[in-house]
Amino acid sequence: MSVAPDDPRPELPIPRGLVFAASGWIAASWVIAIGVQPPLQPSSAVYTPAARMLLASMVIGGLVAWPLFRLSTGRIRRPIARALLDLATLVALFQIVIWPLRLVTSWPADRTLLLDLHGIAWLASVAGVLAWAAARGGGARVWTMILIMVWLVVPPVLVITLGLSGDLAKISPLFEVWSIASDGPAEIAPGDWRRVAIEFAVAAVIWWAAIATSTAGEESADSVA
Repeated sequence: MSVAPDDPRPELPIPRGLVFAASGWIAASWVIAIGVQPPLQPSSAVYTPAARMLLASMVIGGLVAWPLFRLSTGRIRRPIARALLDLATLVALFQIVIWPLRLVTSWPADRTLLLDLHGIAWLASVAGVLAWAAARGGGARVWTMILIMVWLVVPPVLVITLGLSGDLAKISPLFEVWSIASDGPAEIAPGDWRRVAIEFAVAAVIWWAAIATSTAGEESADSVA
């Protein structure tokens, strides 16, 4: 009876550093946005602006701090699997934050779900970019961070300075999360759901390109196991 050869690929360790850093970021954002002392007259009108600020801080953490952290390290041998593991970790932490906010805000379930889906789509897009860039050298990593910053900052700046359509600003996750979180119990427009679908489609294209161009030993998405 022949013995199956050992899998030469090293097992991926649990991203404890990422979990610790993300948890610390969330805790610090909570303290800055909401504080540790309850307000004198607690209500959704008091907590909603703080929750909006908390989500904006989490966008910065997930779309700037996380890729900066990963791209500041050496080349990753299994970038596809690492990006998927990071993505699962951050999405799980995001669920712990986003849904309890319904208890202190005026957001209905569908608005909370919309914010949740936007966050997952943005994280998935960044994870796909990291899966591509983490196996490459410094030049590609620098341009990756520049493009991420352009994505976050340039659309609203163009709208403000050039007077362009406000829909352009919604390309920026920072502007989009602020806009959605500001509408409270208002009914969600059909166009808001279409934007989420487009974002997931973009994330799928990014992942397809990352897997197709992967140089890490013909790695596939199944190599997480």
